[in-house]
Amino acid sequence: MIKSTEMIKDMILSDFEGDTIMKRSINNKIAVLLPYDELLSFAEEIVRELNIGIIIAKITTTDAIEKSKKLKDKGIEIIISRGNLAVEIRNTLDLEVVSIELTGYEFLEALYKYKDFREPIGVVENKDFLYGCQKINKMLQLDLHYYQVNNVNEFSIQTQRALHEGMKLLIGGSWGIEIRKQLEEKNIKYELLRSQRPSVKQAINTAISLFYAKRREKNRHQILKTVLDFSRNGIVGVNKKDEIFIINPRAEQILKVSKEQCIGKKSCEILPQLQLKDVMQSKKEELGSTEKYFGSSVVVDRVPMVVNTEVKGAIAFIQMATEIVNMESSLRKDLVQRGLTTKYSFADITGKSDTIRTTIQIARDYSHIDSTVLIMGETGTGKELFAQSIHSESCRKNNPFVAINCSALPSNLLESELFGYKEGAFTGAKKGGKMGLFELAHKGTIFLDEIGEIDKSMQAKLLRVLQEHEVMRVGDVRVIPIDVRVIAATNKDLYEEMEKGNYREDLYYRLNVLNLLLPPLRERKSDIKILMEELRIRLNKKLDHQVEGFSPEVIEFIESYDWPGNIRELENVVEKLLVITKKGIVEAKAIPMIQGCVHRNRTIGRCNKGKTLSMIEAEVIQSALIENNGNRTRTAQQLGIDRTTLIRKIKTYKLQS
Repeated sequence: MIKSTEMIKDMILSDFEGDTIMKRSINNKIAVLLPYDELLSFAEEIVRELNIGIIIAKITTTDAIEKSKKLKDKGIEIIISRGNLAVEIRNTLDLEVVSIELTGYEFLEALYKYKDFREPIGVVENKDFLYGCQKINKMLQLDLHYYQVNNVNEFSIQTQRALHEGMKLLIGGSWGIEIRKQLEEKNIKYELLRSQRPSVKQAINTAISLFYAKRREKNRHQILKTVLDFSRNGIVGVNKKDEIFIINPRAEQILKVSKEQCIGKKSCEILPQLQLKDVMQSKKEELGSTEKYFGSSVVVDRVPMVVNTEVKGAIAFIQMATEIVNMESSLRKDLVQRGLTTKYSFADITGKSDTIRTTIQIARDYSHIDSTVLIMGETGTGKELFAQSIHSESCRKNNPFVAINCSALPSNLLESELFGYKEGAFTGAKKGGKMGLFELAHKGTIFLDEIGEIDKSMQAKLLRVLQEHEVMRVGDVRVIPIDVRVIAATNKDLYEEMEKGNYREDLYYRLNVLNLLLPPLRERKSDIKILMEELRIRLNKKLDHQVEGFSPEVIEFIESYDWPGNIRELENVVEKLLVITKKGIVEAKAIPMIQGCVHRNRTIGRCNKGKTLSMIEAEVIQSALIENNGNRTRTAQQLGIDRTTLIRKIKTYKLQS
């Protein structure tokens, strides 16, 4: 269970990667709202350079809030504005607002234009800006007067006060745009503080960084929630005050408490048996402790969360002991049933389409080379069938073929199964230790199915085995040389996972020496009829039935479907058809019986003659009604459906009976 512990701990304390995706998602999430054209022009130039979709719009002191509200309703998350307009938007709306800051440079630039001005000068701006002006005034010994404003109303009042006190020149921000002409008519000058291009660019960069930070936090939260909700382990986390901030559904079941009872409460009072406060004090992890909770044995890992030597909290991971035993038992049973030999060869791969023949030929070529093979394909395309076939035709064919599904076990159990363990390595370890699957596969082939599901810590251990050709059992210090060919399989795009940072780059390239992409059934529809016939023969033996074949309508319908579950899904549907029919030919009347087997959320393709499933079903029902002279009871019996269902379908399709 320690590997799960490390994974959760890393996820809580690390950053989420994915800036490429975020850059696409930033479009129309940031808006620049400014009152005059010069700054708007700067903003437009910068946005073009950055190639990011940021909205740019002109506002006034009277419509700033209204326009901001409308943009918020359209999905804007961050607004960039200037001075007191930015303050007013921030105070009025629940939005992130980034201000284009005024600096002493802008103030000095404004003063320089009036270096020979001998009348008193009034500065009308916010508190922070006035503080900077006062410092400049001390150095330059100017005759400056200060008028602090925080909103439009205050600006009007303070302007009137400045005029009353004899100011002939006012310096201020965008508040003054509206009254500038009125002041000039009274022979009062108003000099507008103008932000420069670097200030605008800095504000836009700050907004983009803020957007990324918010998205990363949201992504981390969602990832953590998903891990917690679907973890097989019960998870309880406390902060440094011993207050519970995390408890997942599995922990609620095991500990027989509710989230509402726990969140915000001290664990030493609500769940004293977890002893998380003791772990924080000792700063030492306690792993594999077997304890009794409500009469059941559980295995508990306790881990302190330490950041820069400071304890930030602790997490408990709880798993029912019976679940661990059952998983180990299931794995061993599976391996015993499979044995260490293959059952299939290339002769067992059905199909005559060019696609499958090309794939088989590539796989045959790979059989004679001892390099690692990565088999990629959707669920149900036959990845293990190809893996066994490659082994069966290789120089290792007389040696073991060992297969394991990497997604079937948590990381800690997977490690012990792959590499084995030393006696006493952990609580419950088998006396004498255990040989791992890599050792069992010595001189043969190991098939690692669902290789895309292993976590980062396990990826690092597997990489070392592939590089060094040796394993170290859990709890041991000696290395064991191995000679094993690795065939891995996945239904994930490992390159994409690597790009996202979910998969180690070095492991990906170590696995992807020879790659084999298996075609989905929808890309080899010409093989469907052949597969159906092979399945009919095999399933007749299994079911002891005498089905002789399929009608053209049935074949046409099955070939029209895209088969997202591939050959495995096709096998399920054919088996149901044989169960229904028992002997003779599978007729079109059986089609309604299998519609529940296909994925309802997928579009079923049209038949070659343009008929949909509904059209075929309607025709089958109408034909049966005619055969039975309109007798609904006999028709329902013939079709194998309830009479009420038949009546409903007659009404739906408006059939004659």
